[in-house]
Amino acid sequence: MLDGTGIPPYVAAWLQGQQAFMQRAGSGFATRPTGSQAEQFFADQYRKLFAMPGLSVATPGIEAPGPLLARYQRAAERFARLLNEAAIDAARRLGVALADDSPGTAPIASLRELHALWIDCGEAAWSTAAHRDEFAAAQAELIAALVALRAPGAAP
Repeated sequence: MLDGTGIPPYVAAWLQGQQAFMQRAGSGFATRPTGSQAEQFFADQYRKLFAMPGLSVATPGIEAPGPLLARYQRAAERFARLLNEAAIDAARRLGVALADDSPGTAPIASLRELHALWIDCGEAAWSTAAHRDEFAAAQAELIAALVALRAPGAAP
């Protein structure tokens, strides 16, 4: 059943939840962020995650040399950017799927169906991202940088 806006109630509830999440996360943008705003929001969150004060990945008692920490930060930033792109791709795919009103498309009639669609879109986006050479290289560099940071002199 549609309300006066033409949006099914379960979609409206989902959008309200997303809006509340964005507000609580301190994103500061309105109900429908643009692609660049959403990308910046996710990039900022990943940056906070990987640069969190007090996050210590070095071996206790051994201070990590500056170049190793800088390498890890570069690798984390690169990998976070790729994860951000996958998240944006998943959201884009969901938007396309929700907008699809072709004759053969069954309408979404429950939150379970909406959730299943979101999972399908996320898995497709993840699969696309994770099978790229750039993603594998970024992940390998992140792991190598973390190993080098935790055990200076043990990894290339």
